Amino acid sequence: MSGAAPDHLHDPGGKVRLRLPDGVVGGAEYSICGRYRQVLSRDWTPEGVVPRRVLFIGMNPSVASAEVSDPTCHREVMFAKDWDFSFYFKGNMLDWRATSPKDLPRDPAEACSPANIPALVAMAEQSEFVVLAYGKLHQRYQEVVRQTLRDIAATGKPLMCLGLNKDGSAKHPLYLRKDTVLRPFPMPV
Repeated sequence: MSGAAPDHLHDPGGKVRLRLPDGVVGGAEYSICGRYRQVLSRDWTPEGVVPRRVLFIGMNPSVASAEVSDPTCHREVMFAKDWDFSFYFKGNMLDWRATSPKDLPRDPAEACSPANIPALVAMAEQSEFVVLAYGKLHQRYQEVVRQTLRDIAATGKPLMCLGLNKDGSAKHPLYLRKDTVLRPFPMPV
């Protein structure tokens, strides 16, 4: 299902919805039930120009949709623009829509739908590189993280991040400085 978030089917919570910047076209793909969002996109490519695409992989989707952004996606788009990209993809380790991580299902098989990792791989294949920005996920989701990292790495696209947390996870970008340096993400052993 593309386009508007089917919030009448599932409410991810959250109150902050930001207007898309002028000239930015949004897109999104959801599960039929509305609980899952596999793909979010923002395109500001000038007409007649080949888009430069980047994929950010976060923890889980919140309220961002084709029509509105949330603070995290807004911040990531600003990073993408600063790096001279013209197309932003957003995917997540878990595709269950929830503003607060405490609202994620405890069962990893419920928090990450079967459609999620294939969608991440498809977006990675279209992107110049992948920015991992998923923060600290609970231990119960670590097998999903490992499988996602393996499958994304298999695309051959460079894996990047904006820093690492003490546990080796990729830092969440929302509270990082605008001039934070992008660096290679070291694959866990």
